[in-house]
Amino acid sequence: MTDKTAKGLVIGASIFLLLVGVVLYYIFDRQGYANSGKSNFVKYDINDYVEVSSLTYDSYSDVYNNIKVSKVNIKNIDNDGVKTFIHNEDNIIGYITGYYNEIKQKDSYTSSSSAVSSIKKQINGTVLSVLYRIDFELDPIYFEDSSRSYITVLNIDLATGKSLTTDNLLLKYNYTKEYISDKIFIEDILIPSDQIVIDKSTNISLTRSDIERRKSEYIDRIVSEFDNIIKVYIDNNNLTLVYDKKELNSLFFSTDIDTNIKTRYLR
Repeated sequence: MTDKTAKGLVIGASIFLLLVGVVLYYIFDRQGYANSGKSNFVKYDINDYVEVSSLTYDSYSDVYNNIKVSKVNIKNIDNDGVKTFIHNEDNIIGYITGYYNEIKQKDSYTSSSSAVSSIKKQINGTVLSVLYRIDFELDPIYFEDSSRSYITVLNIDLATGKSLTTDNLLLKYNYTKEYISDKIFIEDILIPSDQIVIDKSTNISLTRSDIERRKSEYIDRIVSEFDNIIKVYIDNNNLTLVYDKKELNSLFFSTDIDTNIKTRYLR
């Protein structure tokens, strides 16, 4: 074999191995990998796990002028995380009837309320993430806080069938609750220089400087309440946070603000 032929074989083998590496990376990254005693590639289909059905409320037109709500059903997975998600979803959907019964008692009511659901569902690698949300616009004549939103999320590792907690997802993406809480403090708690809020526990007026001096205290409180007020899921391979700024601020201030759902993409 000549030197020229040998060099050609080496170059050809290198290109072949490079192409094989690219193909394998694509499969691992896009389709996921499951190992159950033997090596096998798995292509996960969202339709194998999530089913969405529309709900009808024909008899509610005397209160609602718009109800566009669907329900998520999780298939082929049975664990406590799924049961909790379905329970939370049923509770959220139940608010439709709850608000209907409350408004129905009013005299001479003209329907002007609405309930609209939104669903995000996708598989990133081996992780199934589902976000379920209903936004209510209620009659401001009867509800001081007329815009209300309710959210629940589900995260499942399809390779193991186990639910992923907030801590699992933060670890996966190399974030901590302390780091995120610091960012949230700056973006959603720290008020403008010309604004004043009322401290929830003391009823004392607070300026921006007052809040800055108590930064560590506020961050610690956000960390301790993190799982209660912040939902975490994966959207287009980004770790995503969703929370109600009203609920967040109510941890510290009695000054009322309108519901303001914030969605933040970390990576």
